[in-house]
Amino acid sequence: MIRKTPITGDPVILAPARNERPSAYEGAPCPFCPGAERETPPEVARDGEPWRVRAFPNKFPATEHHEVIVETARHDETFDALAPEHAARAVQMMFERYRALRERSPYVALFKNHGRAAGASIPHMHSQIIGTPFIPLRPAREGDGFVRRCRLCAMETHPLIAESEHYLWIAPLGATTAYQQWIVPKAHGPEMDEPRELAALLQDAAWAMSTIAEAYNWAFVNFPHEERGHWYVELAPRTAVVAGFELGSGTFINTIDPADTARALRAAAEARRTGR
Repeated sequence: MIRKTPITGDPVILAPARNERPSAYEGAPCPFCPGAERETPPEVARDGEPWRVRAFPNKFPATEHHEVIVETARHDETFDALAPEHAARAVQMMFERYRALRERSPYVALFKNHGRAAGASIPHMHSQIIGTPFIPLRPAREGDGFVRRCRLCAMETHPLIAESEHYLWIAPLGATTAYQQWIVPKAHGPEMDEPRELAALLQDAAWAMSTIAEAYNWAFVNFPHEERGHWYVELAPRTAVVAGFELGSGTFINTIDPADTARALRAAAEARRTGR
């Protein structure tokens, strides 16, 4: 159900049924492990037999179009520990499900909550994808910023963590939270395109963030309503909670200089690649 805030009329998703979600952190059986497939709605996609990646509608949906992508059959596996080809297939399925839901929703949010502090109720690694009947506030506002020029096509001034043929992994100078990073495609485009080597960067980022905090989030930010937009992925470890100042003002306080973010994550990613 969509409601609106009293003063500005901003949309709010009302989904009280999500309070019924069982928490595997509290000892409930894991519904994402092999053998528990009947605990989830019928799947809409899978990779491998037996499966290694599967997608299905969320049993406690926030909207009409809400899916879960379980990226591994192993309960305790982390994204950085996946074999490179497995990680690439998981990311490819994210892109496939994004396109499928985009046919039915004006906007589709793809995100990962890793760890309890990041909002996960089930520790088994997974991502979520939610289609909304409106353009959410953040992409709507950021979309307006691309009308005159694209600020993401010239990112040389932002501290670089790493880069690949098709992506830049940066610490944005205007980061709103500690150790926030963006993975920005070099090719300009408003929505998620081919994943290419994105999985490898996400694996490095997942490992690097795990050296800072146990929990992290990532979110794909797309601009289906603005063809001049430039999509990207935002990632951040959960080192603090959003507190009264942020809630009351809408302004964030960042305690880590982005230059220090880049140095720390660059060193962690290099250590992962070299095995040191």
